[in-house]
Amino acid sequence: MTENALPIIIRQAPEMHLKSWRTRRKFRNALRRNLRAALADIPHSLRVNQGRLLLRTPEPEAAAEVLPRIFGISSFSPVEAVVQGEVEAICRVARERFTEVVQGRTYAVRCVRQGEARFSTQDIERRVGAALDGPGQVNLDHPEVVVGVELQPDGAHLHARRIPGAGGLPVGVQGRALALLSGGFDSAVAAWYAMRRGAAVDFVFCNVGGAAHEHLVVQVARLLSERWAAGTRPRLFVVDFREPVEDLKSRLPAELWQVLIKRLMYRAACGIAHRIQAQALVTGEALSQVSSQTLSNLNSIDVASDLPVLRPLIGFDKQEIMDRAREIGTFALSEGVPEFCALTHARPAVSTRRDRIDHHESRLDGALLRRAVEAARERDLLALSDEELVDPGIFTDTLPAGARILDCRPRSQYREWHLPGAENHPADELAEGFGRLPKEDPYLLYCSRGTQAAVLAERLQAAGYRAQAFRGDLARLKRTWTHSGADTPA
Repeated sequence: MTENALPIIIRQAPEMHLKSWRTRRKFRNALRRNLRAALADIPHSLRVNQGRLLLRTPEPEAAAEVLPRIFGISSFSPVEAVVQGEVEAICRVARERFTEVVQGRTYAVRCVRQGEARFSTQDIERRVGAALDGPGQVNLDHPEVVVGVELQPDGAHLHARRIPGAGGLPVGVQGRALALLSGGFDSAVAAWYAMRRGAAVDFVFCNVGGAAHEHLVVQVARLLSERWAAGTRPRLFVVDFREPVEDLKSRLPAELWQVLIKRLMYRAACGIAHRIQAQALVTGEALSQVSSQTLSNLNSIDVASDLPVLRPLIGFDKQEIMDRAREIGTFALSEGVPEFCALTHARPAVSTRRDRIDHHESRLDGALLRRAVEAARERDLLALSDEELVDPGIFTDTLPAGARILDCRPRSQYREWHLPGAENHPADELAEGFGRLPKEDPYLLYCSRGTQAAVLAERLQAAGYRAQAFRGDLARLKRTWTHSGADTPA
């Protein structure tokens, strides 16, 4: 069934051809392995042909959706006709197939030869180009359409689409790396870039926010694994970081918390990396983006890792990172993940010395971090059941009658708009002072995106409160209020 299907020509990334013969073969075999894994649910056959891969499948549309997400592919072209015969036959079929494609557009014909062939490539280009002249206009420098003719021993393969691939190198050819994942834009995009350069990536999440935060991070890691890591089986290691963070906050100056929590996270990641034999850490740090990412502070943080630290985004600005997040599919998920590394509103240190940071870190209880790493939970991202992907019971889609409504946004936003009767408890203040609230009342929390409210509601639940977070952002909250039949909010 697959052998009768028209092939899809898959071109390997150009840099793979620059490797030695032995390395080239290793990379090509990895690409074939990853392709087979990605196409496991699609009937197909795959063979090597003169440095390219020929994929045959009775479901070419389904395959064409998968191929752009396989690293190591430069581009691919679904073949629209295979012509056996003389040049006249090739010209006739090209005219039949591509007249409408080039109608009113500029075009060029590119011919390549694989193996022995009795036709001249230049002759084919001239003759096929002439056959299409009229409906379209020849432009050899910047054509809108490129008609491809590939001369194979079994005939000429004709196509008019060259679909870009993801480029890079096949996942797995550079060994294993461990990405520190917060769920936000930066760490997810950095992990993607490490995969694109051939690393098989696992993830470690240092959890400060609890089950609601973990649920959001799992979604991001699962998407990266399913969409981009074909041929590997990424894992997520969850380290409960709440005790080490509380120890840090109780012992050390607030202006140093940002740098020191990064060092603790590096140490935790190294512990996991050695356990799984990963050869490097991957982080989403970009130079000067936040206080902990100045050259001075990165210098103070780096010493905490005994493995190389890869920073694919070091020269990116935030807009570039967010644009890439949209392209790879993580933007919508990462947009909803709250930032928990911002432990204080005190002005953080932007310049530190290693000896000073070493001294302060020596005051921490190292046993807390060791126990947290030893107790890290491993989650097989591709084996998660639907039940495990369901949110942890924190959310509600309604506005429960009789609940005390807590608006967790900053005061300036509360003054601009809030639900009638809502009390303003900014997130950082509520996290520290919710113990002053009476436990007999039910609570509904909301915030701008619904994420900080979820984490805070979980903390209240853990302390014995009846608390839930409204599921969704402010726009959804307003729609729900309107549809409930209540008056327009204040």
